Amino acid sequence: MVVSEIKSQVRLPLAVAFEVAVQGIRIRLGRSLITLMGIALGIAFLMSILMAQACRKGVALETNMRAEAQRMLSFLIAETGPLRGRKLAVLQTGSLDQRETRFVEKLLRETPSHIDWAAVGESTTLRQLPRDASVRQAADAASAMTDAAGTVVLGDGALPETDWQSLLSKARNPVLAFSRASQMQMQPEGAVILEYKPKQEEIEEMEAEARRASFRTVWIVVISLLVTVIGVSNAMLMSVTERFREIGTMKCLGALSRFIRQLFLMESLMMGVVGSTIGSIFGALFSFIVFGITYGFGLVAASVSWTWVTTAMLASIAAGIALAIAAAIYPAGFAARMVPATALRSNV
Repeated sequence: MVVSEIKSQVRLPLAVAFEVAVQGIRIRLGRSLITLMGIALGIAFLMSILMAQACRKGVALETNMRAEAQRMLSFLIAETGPLRGRKLAVLQTGSLDQRETRFVEKLLRETPSHIDWAAVGESTTLRQLPRDASVRQAADAASAMTDAAGTVVLGDGALPETDWQSLLSKARNPVLAFSRASQMQMQPEGAVILEYKPKQEEIEEMEAEARRASFRTVWIVVISLLVTVIGVSNAMLMSVTERFREIGTMKCLGALSRFIRQLFLMESLMMGVVGSTIGSIFGALFSFIVFGITYGFGLVAASVSWTWVTTAMLASIAAGIALAIAAAIYPAGFAARMVPATALRSNV
């Protein structure tokens, strides 16, 4: 008996696998779109969280300043009573920081009858005087504080030495509110500090809450990506089941198991690239729009680190591609191991 030598089989190039994969996606467009949307939604969720963290970090200063300004206003109203329709005095000892600027904006929203604004100290100017009809420049602290419902001290300087107790006696309400603890170098009767310094216990509680929030975020992201992998794997398995006869025919025509494996991995790669790109763009836009509506698009755009966002998008796309390929490994291996005769006898 003569045994003929088995010749080496022709190995098809990747370009052929790519063409067959594109044709398979086109023929099964509906199922391919469902698989692609599963990848896109998973990556969109991941990117929305990363973008939200970038936006939250960027606007954290603004958020803290708004919260602190509101707390300062509430504290002041608790001491002076409602400010609507009443005179208020402001003594500026130096340059205002952003927190004090936000505080002044909230003061103006309380619609006092007018605010007498005076500069105290040799080097203090009124360059930061708010442009509002209710704000009037006062000649000195005495004229500003006369008949005032309350006096607020703003700026990075300290009050000069004078008889502040006598000036407070001219006010309707003898309240002298300091926006900074460093301004208060004396203890006149009626003096209060609006600045709040968190206690050590509060700082530790905030740090613990931040760690818990980080753990919850990681857990949610892991679960969402796991669901994405399961969905893609299920879709690819269904694609293999539908193509039993096609796989058997290709093997009978000389396609190697390696080619079949490359075919399915190529399909998954293409859907991973497209789905991850769409998902990362959509997720970033979603978080940007949400934070833009809340804080203003100009503030968010100026405070976000776009270099970090670009890196996060590239990482999300890479993660989506890796997940898509990982989800297709088992279906591709299952298709590659099929016996041609068994595949051709299938009625699926």
